[in-house]
Amino acid sequence: MKEKDLRRLKRVELLDMLIEQGRLVDAQAEEITKLKEEVEELNRKLEDRKVDLENTGSIAEASLRIAKVFMAAEDAAKIYLENLKEKSTSQVPVEEALDRAMKELS
Repeated sequence: MKEKDLRRLKRVELLDMLIEQGRLVDAQAEEITKLKEEVEELNRKLEDRKVDLENTGSIAEASLRIAKVFMAAEDAAKIYLENLKEKSTSQVPVEEALDRAMKELS
């Protein structure tokens, strides 16, 4: 509204305008407060997510390490079983095989 129009208004009309503006300011202040609280809550959630992601990284790394240990253990077990099979299938004792090998070399 222009200044000229404001001068023509009656006191009651001006007071009504001021009251309405006060209500708008109060409503905006409440909205600002709610938005600040919402921002704080979102920041807390973001920090929680960051911590979760950091922990997830640690857990993932630990899982990979454990998987590598299990893979190595599985490989060792396979080798052990293969050696046992080879020993059980050979009819010649190890000492005899060594004696034969020594005789063949001489």
